[in-house]
Amino acid sequence: MVVIMVLQICTMSERYFMLKVHFIPNNVSVDADPGADLLETARRAGITIAAPCGGKGTCGKCRVHVIEGEVERGSDPISDQGSDPLVCACRTRVAGTPLVIEIPESSRIDETEAATSPLDETFAEIAPEGSLAESITLQVGAPMPEDGLSDIDRLKNAVTAATGVQHVAYPLSVMQCAADRLRRENGSVAVTFHADEPAGIVRIQSGRVITGHYGVAVDLGTTTIAVVLVDLKTGAVRSGKSTYNGQIPFGLDVISRINYAARHNGLSDLRKSVLETINNLLRAVADEHGVESADITAAVISGNTVMIHLLLGLNPEYIRLHPYTPTLLDVPVFSAQEIGLAVCPDAVIYISPCVGSYVGGDITAGILCCGLAADADALRLFIDVGTNGEIVIGNRDFLMTCACSAGPAFEGGGIDCGMRASPGAISSVAVDAKTGVPAIGVIGNVKPRGICGSGMIELIAALFTHGWLDQSGKLNRDMPSPNVRIDGRRARYLLAGANESATGRELWISETDIENILRAKAAVYSACALMLSHIGAGFNDIERVYVGGGFGKSLNIVNAITIGLLPDLPPERFTYIGNSSLYGSYLLLLSAEKRRLQKELARKMTYIDLSSDPTYMDQYIAALFLPHTDMRLFPSVESGRRKT
Repeated sequence: MVVIMVLQICTMSERYFMLKVHFIPNNVSVDADPGADLLETARRAGITIAAPCGGKGTCGKCRVHVIEGEVERGSDPISDQGSDPLVCACRTRVAGTPLVIEIPESSRIDETEAATSPLDETFAEIAPEGSLAESITLQVGAPMPEDGLSDIDRLKNAVTAATGVQHVAYPLSVMQCAADRLRRENGSVAVTFHADEPAGIVRIQSGRVITGHYGVAVDLGTTTIAVVLVDLKTGAVRSGKSTYNGQIPFGLDVISRINYAARHNGLSDLRKSVLETINNLLRAVADEHGVESADITAAVISGNTVMIHLLLGLNPEYIRLHPYTPTLLDVPVFSAQEIGLAVCPDAVIYISPCVGSYVGGDITAGILCCGLAADADALRLFIDVGTNGEIVIGNRDFLMTCACSAGPAFEGGGIDCGMRASPGAISSVAVDAKTGVPAIGVIGNVKPRGICGSGMIELIAALFTHGWLDQSGKLNRDMPSPNVRIDGRRARYLLAGANESATGRELWISETDIENILRAKAAVYSACALMLSHIGAGFNDIERVYVGGGFGKSLNIVNAITIGLLPDLPPERFTYIGNSSLYGSYLLLLSAEKRRLQKELARKMTYIDLSSDPTYMDQYIAALFLPHTDMRLFPSVESGRRKT
């Protein structure tokens, strides 16, 4: 009785000190301890607030308005200005009285955007030649008195006789149902298995009819996750969906997420959110085609090294600390239930091998889609542009690779009105040379909601070409335009008025947004230049440049050259290969030869750590201008730009 009374008193004491926090316009309330920060409190209430820096208090994006109640305001980029009524949620703590917190539109992440299809004309279907999971029908011999064979022994013998595979693992779930299913149809069974080492049985069904045989390919991107559902018997793609990675509220880039993982329950939060995103997409593609989750028996997942660590719940902290060592690079085969995927519990999950701390399986999958996987003498360059920029250069004799921190700008992140390339995104911009007024093209031919990466590149290229933007990315104050507004030492450019946009507010691009793009493009170009210098070659020595990444679908090569993202080469030397990580995963799902080749290429790659190269920063700083400090590297841009 005494123990019970003590527990009751502790519980009452805890409730007494818990404070009520009410969030609007969500109209959701949650209890919080005094001293809890508002960002974490909102997450516990199921509310997503933008925090690109991962809650470090450096970006100022998680701004909220304290309507009622008391808070303890910490140092942050917003509250220190004094005149702004908003505070950063990550640096503001609950104090003293019940709170009412308003989350402005600018601090919300749009979770209403429907999943879109990641498929395009580059996604060519192939016939299976050694699928990751295969299904066969067998006739298993009947049990005989005193033969000394168990049900599993007889099943093993039948599988080996049919496939030639000697050593096959049998999961507990197969053992548990084997006795009944072997006898239900007098030994006639359909068996789904994977023959790659270590070989194993995925499921066993009674009868000689295979009810469903599907696999999924997954591109595990930092900003976007994409999934396609594949018929493993024919290679046909049945459905495809992509959406934002649910980890975005914890940070826009991998470093922010590594930082968040170090917090209490941080790694668990990140793993839970990415699994929820993947499983929602899995359900969406399965439901669209009427497929049962138990009929999805194989998956290939390709992602960068950090994302794979977060998916598996591996501590990523040492990836960012010298000597930058990940827990693993070559990932073993797992079952779906071990990882937490909502498919057949014993489905085989193949994760593309990584090469280094920041060059992952998305790249080893991606190069399968281009000439770098061919046996050729010609020098070729592969650039995958996303939140991270990964580059591979080489031929039949060597492959060299590196990664640079491009940031999320090319995927709409870090831009005030940025968004991914989906309906409502401004994807093309033409600027009037005399007035500076834009003519925009919007995906879906609807009112604009924001601008995507390809739209930003086209806008910057047009402004620079016509003299509205100088080499440092500053808007021209001497050329008056109704679309250029000067705010003290900063200027911004109007893309659409409030009555023209889908959000009912003006869509502006600031000089800060332009700086983010310049940093991203400088990181990519300088990484390419540095690797070429390592082999004593120049851009003119490259026979073919392959451009991967989802945003590249709408990328205009000439505009990308104009801003200095891509080298000044003839446009015919460039080939867009789409979401190469996703398509490479599709190839791996259906081809044993592709899986063998991927591992061979991964072992062949030499990983260059840019942070340890003293000349990289010099290359990067030189590339921070439009298109570069050395205009001799971009003769076509120099000749085509308006002289002012």
